[in-house]
Amino acid sequence: MPNAPTQSRLREIPGWAVGLCLFGLAAGLCAIIWYSLDPPFLDRPSGNAEVLLQFATTAEGARAIVHGAGGGDGSKLFQDGLVLDWCMFIPGCAAALAGAFGLGHLFLYRESTRLWARRALALTPVLVVADCLENLFLWRALNRLAADPVPDLTRAAFFAQVKWALVVPLVAAAVLILVTLYCRRVLDPSFVQSAREDRPRPVVAHAHRLADGTESQWSDPDVILPPAAPHDWEPRPEWTAPDAAGPHRAEARNPKDGPVPRWRTRAYQPPGRHPAELGFCVSGGGIRSASVTLGALQALRVQLLEARYLVSVSGGGYTAGAFQLALTDARRRAPDGSPSVRPGLANPADVFAPGSPEEDHVRRHAKYLADAPKEKVYAAGAVLRGMAVSFGMLALVFAVAGQFLHQFYSHVPLAELRPLTAEADGFDSSLGLHPNAWQPVLALFGLAGLVSVGYAFARAGSAASRPAWLRSTVNTLTFLALAVALYAVVLPSMIWFFASLAHKADKGGYWDDSGTGVALLGAITAAATALGTWFTAVHKTVKRLKPDGEQAGPFARGGTSLVTQVGTSWVKALVCWLVLLLVAFFGLALMSWAAVYAGSWHPVWQWGVPIVLIVLALVIDQTMFSLHPFYRQRLAGAFAVRRAVLKDGSVGALPYDYNNEPTPLNPYAQRVEGFPQVIFAASAAVSLRNRTAPGRPAVPFTFASDYCGGPDTGWIRTGTLQKTAPALIGRDLTVQSAVAVSGAAFASAMGSQTMFMERLLALSNVRLGTWVPNPLYLAELATYGPNRIMPRLPRVRRLRYQLQELVGRYSDTTPLLLCTDGGHFDNLGLVEMLRLRCRTVYVIDASGDSPPLATTLAQAITLAYEDLGVKITFDDEGQDLLNLVPGSAKPLAPEVPMSSLNGRFSATCVVRGTIEYPEPVQFSPDAPASTLGTIIFVKASLTPDMPYELLSYALREKAFPRQATFDQWFDHAQFDAYRALGHHLGTKAAEVGRAHAARCGIKHRGSGGAPR
Repeated sequence: MPNAPTQSRLREIPGWAVGLCLFGLAAGLCAIIWYSLDPPFLDRPSGNAEVLLQFATTAEGARAIVHGAGGGDGSKLFQDGLVLDWCMFIPGCAAALAGAFGLGHLFLYRESTRLWARRALALTPVLVVADCLENLFLWRALNRLAADPVPDLTRAAFFAQVKWALVVPLVAAAVLILVTLYCRRVLDPSFVQSAREDRPRPVVAHAHRLADGTESQWSDPDVILPPAAPHDWEPRPEWTAPDAAGPHRAEARNPKDGPVPRWRTRAYQPPGRHPAELGFCVSGGGIRSASVTLGALQALRVQLLEARYLVSVSGGGYTAGAFQLALTDARRRAPDGSPSVRPGLANPADVFAPGSPEEDHVRRHAKYLADAPKEKVYAAGAVLRGMAVSFGMLALVFAVAGQFLHQFYSHVPLAELRPLTAEADGFDSSLGLHPNAWQPVLALFGLAGLVSVGYAFARAGSAASRPAWLRSTVNTLTFLALAVALYAVVLPSMIWFFASLAHKADKGGYWDDSGTGVALLGAITAAATALGTWFTAVHKTVKRLKPDGEQAGPFARGGTSLVTQVGTSWVKALVCWLVLLLVAFFGLALMSWAAVYAGSWHPVWQWGVPIVLIVLALVIDQTMFSLHPFYRQRLAGAFAVRRAVLKDGSVGALPYDYNNEPTPLNPYAQRVEGFPQVIFAASAAVSLRNRTAPGRPAVPFTFASDYCGGPDTGWIRTGTLQKTAPALIGRDLTVQSAVAVSGAAFASAMGSQTMFMERLLALSNVRLGTWVPNPLYLAELATYGPNRIMPRLPRVRRLRYQLQELVGRYSDTTPLLLCTDGGHFDNLGLVEMLRLRCRTVYVIDASGDSPPLATTLAQAITLAYEDLGVKITFDDEGQDLLNLVPGSAKPLAPEVPMSSLNGRFSATCVVRGTIEYPEPVQFSPDAPASTLGTIIFVKASLTPDMPYELLSYALREKAFPRQATFDQWFDHAQFDAYRALGHHLGTKAAEVGRAHAARCGIKHRGSGGAPR
């Protein structure tokens, strides 16, 4: 198990080590408290005189401080204070920090966090040595106060800067460790509840052992572990196989079977998902794809009802989820146990048939995000509410940071903030840094370089690499230099810059303790953020493309061109970065203003701002204030319906009660008899390269009624996940939420579709996707829990998760995973379908490719080979892929009136190819195993044989069928056109499928090969 300490490890912790850490912590805190209370046996200067002396740079300044604090006997008083510092404060700080970091090393759960505790423990002696050297030079300066104490004062200030640069991060780390350990010790531990009542503990299995039968006795485990992926901080021996002749080693050494080990590792599926003869996958593309998918599935109903799996991505999931909810037999129960809603009247043969009540309902709600004025106001309110929460929390973070800087520089005179206020007698245009600010920075950087270069010269003739101690030493010196530069140079310079800018702009009129100028800047920034987010995320850009795919210039004349709508452009990228820079400017200005004026705030504000930030950071669920809940509800209102007898006796589409029937995945996503199992393909954001491919910081993650998860995160039984997840997070384990998550195109993490706007979406809260429990973490919890040192499964997705989205760092072992659009990994769902092992695969592609080539298909083919070792090739028997290219069809007569359409026509919309699996697959029980399968690829494109009404619509709408995914406000004409296009595509695909089946003598079978 990666990163998980066993129960035996807890018993192996020596009691004397725990006692020593606790004793050091307690003794250190007592010494610090006693020192703060002025012990009677030694006296020391009062107030801030000692710290002021640490940074005194002139003899006159030092004498003034010493005589001002103790009169003629000031030197003796300060020396007594140094003795007290040596005897109590320094040992107390060292003992307290060492005890805290020692406890962190012993009891923190993750190896990565224990590593940081050990690094902090290693830095503690550096802090102690710097403090001792500072005191030593101060003692010498006090003895030479009447002569020339400047050299000793300079050296003391040097080490004082190092000391104070270390104090802040080390004390913060110690407090965080102690609070974390205390909370984990006090709060009830999390645990995994099995979906089966007869199990005292959940069953955890390994994917590869289930595959080779060594754990076959556990036919339905609660959690399935993925194959191991070693992390950088784990020792290599832990990942070295002890038995070189173990399972699958022979295949790994056989060059002919090179892809087989990869295939067996990556293509594993949870129990119950058997190979099948037929499967469907429908692509992403928002409401455009949903409309095309609906028409295509209507035309392919015969084949659909023979299929075993229906894998949906994004917009295709809108329709797949609608089919599933219209057919499911699950019903909300009344208190007496009886069904409170009558079963739906639709069945697989007629659900969402052309002209059905369900289709009519979707058509009327195609503008699902907002249609009526009331809905538009509600949508605008949801966006503004999320932006207000996000912007308010960000402002609180910067304000509290400014308060800390005010307190820090008020006690540690590395910078003088008083001359920067509006009330000061004239603004000092000089930077005002401490005279020795740059000396320790340059000295530490120089020392780091000297150590590294010196060792390189000394070992120039050796082939050995740099030892670990040398790298640690250089890294430590570099960290110290950066820390000193931050507190002594960077932050004071930034505060001075904003104060100078404010004074020059309006003579200090807006730079006062009232905060008028900062508030005005905040209002402007908030408005700019709202407009910038709208422009980058919603505004549509129309591009004219030449037949070769190059963009046509604005003054191009002659020739044919294609019109497409896109969501990106260099103008949008520029606007996005300008908005982000403005937000950063406002945040730093607010922090600088608070650093200057926080001392003049009313006590209510001084205490209230940090308290409000802490409370909101712990209480507010950030996902609930994003657009995900709004998006989930709007999709449910448009696509979650069932056929029913209405009050007047007529038959119509009855929408689901969103508030009282939340459609949990189990049972609402359970397979309906006579209809394929619906699997919603999403993706999980992961930054670890051992889990993801370069340039693709996402891994597949699926939602289904049996299991949720993927080959990189592991799987967990859906019922177990629903029983384990807290109530608030459990709202996202429903069919309606799975549809929304699978279609979360605008997210702060977009995997292979990484865009310029991710940070802006995270900042403005205009982001989709949600955080769900991580199966890998739940596997650890099921194996080693309930355990009080393990991280808890959060009940609220707090501020740290939004900050994590802003930073863009995602671990694969944290309790929660950020799940977003499946198109961020594979927008066709083809890779997931191949993982399910189907002989014949229908792919309905309504993605927003830019012509001329089907780039989404090309990416899926490449990904299938990279991820699974599956090869896909297309034949050239009149169905070559190039026939999908716009302009490849013969011109439609009369050519002159139809010239604008002829350049957009493709010769075909359906191509057939061959799937080659790495090893034989038994697709059905009564058929021999084979490595070959068939893919029937359907592309949303225009062909000359389309119905007349589609030709008319295409002539009127130049971007059809390439209207941007950003356009989610379809009117009835758009919906009908795309649905009709999908029906035309499905009809052609059915013809190709029947011809191929007849040629090969294939009779499709259903679940696992069982006849329907």
